[in-house]
Amino acid sequence: MKPVRVHTSIDVGVPAAVAWEYLSVYANDLAWRAGLEQMTQEPAGPVHDGARVTETLRVLGRTVESAVEVSDVRPGRSFRWRVADGTAEGSRTVTPTAAGSCRVDVVKVVTLSGSDRLLRPLVSVVITRTERQDLRRLRRTLERLEVIGAA
Repeated sequence: MKPVRVHTSIDVGVPAAVAWEYLSVYANDLAWRAGLEQMTQEPAGPVHDGARVTETLRVLGRTVESAVEVSDVRPGRSFRWRVADGTAEGSRTVTPTAAGSCRVDVVKVVTLSGSDRLLRPLVSVVITRTERQDLRRLRRTLERLEVIGAA
C-alpha cells in the first residue's frame, strides 16, 4: 500500500533567515505543532546532519514516541528527517519570496503497517488538516516574534 504523503506550504511575513533560525531548532516545535508533548534534540540548537530528536506526539488517541534522524541539512534553506524505524520521513524548506517574506514547505510521508493500513483515508485527512493548522500557528508565531523583535 502506498504511504500517506502530505505537502503543505504557507507564506510567512518574515525574512527567510528568521523563519530558518526558528524552524531549524526542533525545541521550537513545542510552540507550533499540535499534539506534541515532548521534544528533545541532541545536540541542542540548530539542526545538522546526524542530529537526533526524540519526540512524543499524541495523535488519533495514541501516544507515539519517535526517534528522528536529521540529514541533508542545507543551512538557511532545508533539511530532511526520518523516523529511525522507517514509519515516517519528510522535510522542511524555507524559500525567500520577496523582501521580508518567505514560504515554508513541509513534507510528511507516513508508512502505515498492519491494521493501521485500513485507516489510510482517515490518517491522510488528519495529517493534512493538522499540518495546515500547524503551519498557520507557525506563521502567527513567527510574525509575532518578528514584531516583538522590531519593537
